[in-house]
Amino acid sequence: MKVLHLIKTGVGATWAYRQIQVLTAQGAEVAVCLPEGKMSDKYTADGVEVFYFEFSLAPQKLWSSFRSFKKIIKVYKPDIIHSHFLITTLYARLYRMFNKLEIPLVFQVPGPLHLEHYLFRNADLVTSNKYDRWIASCKWTQDKYVLSGIAPERVFLSYYGTDMTFVKRHPKGDLRTVLGLNEDDFIVAMVAYMYKPKKYIGQKKGIKGHEDFFEAMAKCIAQNKKIKAVVIGGAWDGAMEYEMGLMEMGKRLCGDNIYFMGSRSDVPELYGDIDVVVHPSYSENLGGAAESLLLEVPTIASNVGGLPDIVVPGVTGYLVNPGSPSEIADCIMDAYHNYPAAKDMAITGRKMLTTILDVNNTGKEVYQIYNSILNKHTDYVPVLQKAV
Repeated sequence: MKVLHLIKTGVGATWAYRQIQVLTAQGAEVAVCLPEGKMSDKYTADGVEVFYFEFSLAPQKLWSSFRSFKKIIKVYKPDIIHSHFLITTLYARLYRMFNKLEIPLVFQVPGPLHLEHYLFRNADLVTSNKYDRWIASCKWTQDKYVLSGIAPERVFLSYYGTDMTFVKRHPKGDLRTVLGLNEDDFIVAMVAYMYKPKKYIGQKKGIKGHEDFFEAMAKCIAQNKKIKAVVIGGAWDGAMEYEMGLMEMGKRLCGDNIYFMGSRSDVPELYGDIDVVVHPSYSENLGGAAESLLLEVPTIASNVGGLPDIVVPGVTGYLVNPGSPSEIADCIMDAYHNYPAAKDMAITGRKMLTTILDVNNTGKEVYQIYNSILNKHTDYVPVLQKAV
């Protein structure tokens, strides 16, 4: 079995890298098509064949790009093409319109965002044909494709996995020392980059919901000054002006009880001091909720995308409606007053996720999906039980 993976970046998508490691261990012959960068070096070091390629839909580059892509297909002769991004998927389908390509194209959907917007969702659906299959990485995404008219047997479900050997709990001390906080201060954190609103798709707030977090924290701090807000993560993709606006808003609403730490490389170590993490996103796959639960930190999340797959109310954490600071505040105060129960839910979440998010399991699952597609089986049954 020869599989060609299409990845739009040479410096990220480590989740695809982890998956490919397992696929090769299972016996799949894998090559990757991606731009030059640190990840291409890692693939080469692992013995994975690398084809350097810049994915672009720009008309002036398309025909020369198609010629290069055709050479890759001709040289490698894949049995399956596995795409990890919408742009790489659309590129492969556009190529297919002008060149004979009659092999399965699998789009492993990294998140639900494009499906939430008519133009991008239809670009995905309209360009597909009988050779297309999808691997949804959350239940919402799987259901959306089926509701959009895709036959259920063509849409699989498999989460992007994590290397569990690197997931470990950290002792308290680092964050409180850095911020000068006391042992009895109750730290509520939001860990996310700051994405400025995309007005062309109707966003009025940042997709991660920082604004709602600040409003919720202001309500909590008004009730108890021992509650502290910590924001970890800085501007994404040059959104410094948006970051400055968020900092001004946070300080205005929360005063001296909010701390901005910017982007950090030691986030797992900081979790040891965090009492509750809030993920108030407007669109998300599993997002940071997977990280906070794997580290046994009580978790509050929006009821969007894949978050309810792992944040189950009363079982593994708290779910709130998106755009509802009052609900977030109520959950924070509940966790504050009933912390042992909140901690127990986080422990339950860790136990669940160490199975369903272990890359050794999810990678094997994708390998079985390949076999199901190539053998034309329509009765694929996931290896893992996805529901709690």
